[in-house]
Amino acid sequence: MSYLVEERAVEVKTIEEPSYRTIARGKALYLGIGAAFFTVCIWACWLVVIKLGTQTALTSYDLALFRFGVPCFVLLPFAWQARKQILAVPLKYLLGITFGAGVPFVFLSSIGMTLAPVSHAGLLLPGTFPLFVSAIAYFFYKESLSRSRLCGLIGIFSGIVLLLLMSLLVTEGQVWLGDLFLLGGSLCWALYTISLRVAGLPPLAASGLLGLVSLILLLALYLFGVVDSGISQVSFDVIVKQMFVQSILVGIVAGFSYGFAINQLGAERTSAVGALTPVLTSLLAIPLLGESLTFEVVVGLVLVGVGVVFASGILRSKKSSNE
Repeated sequence: MSYLVEERAVEVKTIEEPSYRTIARGKALYLGIGAAFFTVCIWACWLVVIKLGTQTALTSYDLALFRFGVPCFVLLPFAWQARKQILAVPLKYLLGITFGAGVPFVFLSSIGMTLAPVSHAGLLLPGTFPLFVSAIAYFFYKESLSRSRLCGLIGIFSGIVLLLLMSLLVTEGQVWLGDLFLLGGSLCWALYTISLRVAGLPPLAASGLLGLVSLILLLALYLFGVVDSGISQVSFDVIVKQMFVQSILVGIVAGFSYGFAINQLGAERTSAVGALTPVLTSLLAIPLLGESLTFEVVVGLVLVGVGVVFASGILRSKKSSNE
């Protein structure tokens, strides 16, 4: 009898979920869900503010500088305090953190939003990164795909294809190209999400490291003449608004709340809550940017939103907890 118990214990141990998919219990679970919802609100505001920034003389370099400048100096002490823990993390995960949510992500996102409506950004950036998370898990972690997860991914993919086809065939200009840039940003964010989860760094320390590496890279690009700045051509009011949302809300507050949510809920379940971002962003864009919801955006929102819920496994988790 004891042998069977030991054998069962070994069996259970061998089928533990990967570290980036484990989930908290009790009070920590609800705190994680609350942090994820709070982050969604900040993301939606950030997307609108980024779009407003692209309509001024501000460049992608300026927007990235607002994003990482202040957080670097505010959060650097936390990174220094956790330096031993940071040095113990494999280099590939540190690169995933610093480049996944760093300068490449901001540049791809801001360039994409100069060409595409913010409703597309809300749909493609947070809505599609579960697709990339699952692809990374399948190809690099050799993780199998359940039927519900596969159906969810098909829904997300269908929403993306619909949006891209309509942008290419119906919408004027280079909206389709902007959508591709936004998809690149989504891939970067997926790398960041998994790397942050596997690294297990404290959220503020990870944000401090991200700010430091990004600021160094931005200064190097500027000194070598690769990028230019348009800050001198915009009003002080625009600068203050951009700095408040990008530096304080996104760089510091959301940097902590998103990292906390990932540590409590796991990467994929956090993405399920993140599926609300496209809806909130599209609603904010109507009064603030004068955008309207087109048919393809509405259908894309439904397909991607439902797909994210199924792909995240959150319904499967509820079913197993009720059994």
